[in-house]
This record gives sequence, structure tokens and C-alpha cells, in this order.
Amino acid sequence: MQSVSLVQLDVMNEIGNMGAGHAATALSLLMGRKVDMAVPETKFLNIEAGCRELSREGEVGVGIEVGLCGTIDGLTLLTVDEASALHLLEAFGEMLAGSGLDDAMAQSALMEIGNIVTGSFLTAVTNFLGETSSALPPRFIHDYFDAFVCNVVVAGCGNVDGLLVFKTELRVDERCIASDLAFLPSPQAFALIVNKILYSGGMS
Repeated sequence: MQSVSLVQLDVMNEIGNMGAGHAATALSLLMGRKVDMAVPETKFLNIEAGCRELSREGEVGVGIEVGLCGTIDGLTLLTVDEASALHLLEAFGEMLAGSGLDDAMAQSALMEIGNIVTGSFLTAVTNFLGETSSALPPRFIHDYFDAFVCNVVVAGCGNVDGLLVFKTELRVDERCIASDLAFLPSPQAFALIVNKILYSGGMS
């Protein structure tokens, strides 16, 4: 498994918080209400531990999978439980009031949240690296965590045997929603990120 130092994890956590700040601003504009977002912890885990971290045994949840292309390629997976996903829909107001997770407009709204979170995170990473990258159209997943998390993680890891998990806290209308953003870069992108942190000495 690739090695990531505590200093490198601290830098990645700082990058994650920069992305979270941008995401909160964009989500506030989208929903028309106050939104705060933070990343209190970032973990680098092997595939097995990553699946355990992201899964919630016996629970049904929502995942938004977003592929990445460019210098920083790979994919991200944003996960929340069902109750949190429904609360996010309520935050859109009357437009989605009473919508279920099988509703096309509701799924589009949640995919847009995934787009914003992934795009904000990706911008923070590429700004730090001085590189370019872009997000592909999102995929909506509604299933048991155990059923979809490991499928996405194993497929996304490719030749990288580890993944970064950003433990996120999203606060909407004073309700704190715990979610996870898994970042699975390609081997080349992973090496670029950790080497940049190593030789730059951290954030400038």
C-alpha cells in the first residue's frame, strides 16, 4: 500500500476544507439558505478498510459517483444515508417538497449537489497542484451501502490500493448531515498529489 504521512494527510485535509468552503457558498446560492460545510478529518485507507469506512451495515443510502478526467483523473463517491438525502431535498423548498428518492427531479437535485461538492474539491486540488481537470456527468445510486460502496471502490481504485476518505459535515438549517467523500485518483494522479505535498512542504 502507498505510504502517506501525517503531514501529507494534514495538507489534504486543508485542501478538503478549502473545497468545502467553496461548496458551501455554491450550495447556499442553489438552495437559497445558509449552508456550512467542513472536513474535520481525512483518512487514507486500503480498499478493505475504505469499504468498511464508507459502508453502513444494513442501511440504505444514496451515492453520487462522479468520474474525473484530465491530469487529476479517477473518481469520487459522495455518500449520505436516506434520511439525510431527504432532508437535503427539503432544503430546496416547495419545488421538491414531498419528493421521494425515486423521483427524477429529486435525483437530479442530489446529483447537482454531488457535482458542486466534487467540483469544489477538484478546484481546490487542481489550484494547489497548478494542474487542470474536469468532472464527468454524475451517476445516482440508491441502494444498500454494502451493495454499492465496495463495487464502486474496487472498480475505481484500479492499480491504486488505497483511497482518501474526507469525512464531511454539511449543515443545512442547523441540521448537521454527516457524509463521506471518497477520492480515488489514478496511480499517476495519486503520485502527483503526494509528491507535490512532499516537495512543497505543505500549503503555500
